Parts: sequence; structure tokens; C-alpha cells
Amino acid sequence: MSTAGLPIHDRDQLVSDFTFLGAYQQVKNLLAEPEQRPTAVFAATDEMAAGAILAARDLGLDVPRDLSAIGIDAHPLGEAFGLTTIDQQAHHQGTRAAQLLLRQLAGESVTAGHALHRAHFIARSSTAPPGSKSSPA
Repeated sequence: MSTAGLPIHDRDQLVSDFTFLGAYQQVKNLLAEPEQRPTAVFAATDEMAAGAILAARDLGLDVPRDLSAIGIDAHPLGEAFGLTTIDQQAHHQGTRAAQLLLRQLAGESVTAGHALHRAHFIARSSTAPPGSKSSPA
């Protein structure tokens, strides 16, 4: 947003309980005000993004023409919603954490460090330029 020269308002940052229904209600409330309606939603999880998509549809909005939605996790649910997502490879992250824990439990010296895991952007039909009649952007 800063790079694009756009302001970030507190109203643009919703807090939810990381559930489908929690995000659904928060986004439905946000989208109910047409004068402040965003053109995109970036959710912390795919489940939350799916809730945002359903909220938009329930208000008669078209996803992605009126609202784009992106989630994180590459949850299987996302494919059913045509959800654009970021696959952060949580399985690999968990495997690495478990390996480090097992090494520590075995008495090995394990130092805290950072490990990089590639994330993959998966574009589907939930994103498009604002007002676009086209498919994924």
C-alpha cells in the first residue's frame, strides 16, 4: 500500500478469530458500506478468505470483479472457491521444526536460527484488476 502511495486506515485492518464464520461476519460488515468498500481482501488464512468471498456474494458482489480475495495456506477448501492463495508449505515448516525438536530431545546442541522456505503464489479465479470482467490477474 505504501509503495502504491495509498493510505492505510485502521478500518482496513480487520481482526477476526481465524475462522470462516468470523471472517465472514467481519467482511460482510465492511462491505455493507459501499462508500468505503475495498476492492481486495488479503486474509491471514484460506478459510478466512473463503468467508470473505461468501460475504461478498451474499451482498450481491461479484468476485473478482467487485472484490478480489487472497488467502494463505493452499488449503484444499481454496480450490473449491477458486481462491488465489500463497502456499507457504506449512508441512515442510512443521517437518523441519519436528526434526529440530527431535535432535534437541536426543541431546544434540541445536541453535535457534532461521530457515527459508519458498512460498508459492497460486493464482485462481478470485483475483482480477478492480472492475475487470476478466479472469485471474
